[in-house]
Amino acid sequence: MKETLPDFVRNAINDACIDAGVTLIDVVVRGQARQLVMDIFIDAPLGITHDHCRAVSRGLEERLEEDEFAGRLRAVDVSSPGADAPVKHLWQLTKSVGRTVRVECTDGTVVEGSLMRAEDDGLNVLPAQSKKDPKPLVTLHAANIKEARVVIKI
Repeated sequence: MKETLPDFVRNAINDACIDAGVTLIDVVVRGQARQLVMDIFIDAPLGITHDHCRAVSRGLEERLEEDEFAGRLRAVDVSSPGADAPVKHLWQLTKSVGRTVRVECTDGTVVEGSLMRAEDDGLNVLPAQSKKDPKPLVTLHAANIKEARVVIKI
């Protein structure tokens, strides 16, 4: 059974994020009964620090001090979503300009290449180049982007 996050708790998380100067990206609740773990993923244009995570955690703790749902939590983990997680907001990619991204468009096409520009209105991606088949810069409008993520190369 999937645990439903009460509106009061979601609002408390949002308020704690606002106070910490970050954006709530996602909340995942896992586990059962009184052994729940809540993973809170946050981001900010200049990245996330340990201080951001601590501020959200403390802010949430203060807001949920007497809450029944909070009493069922074994742990609350606050972190950034991770470099390879799909972005929820295109501004999340601003710190990845120059890196390789994979963008799935709403029409099913996929563009992979070097991220040249990331803003709320869209992305510019330069596909991998070859001398025999040079490819032009691709401009992707926000409304046409289904999913975007940084490609991690090892």
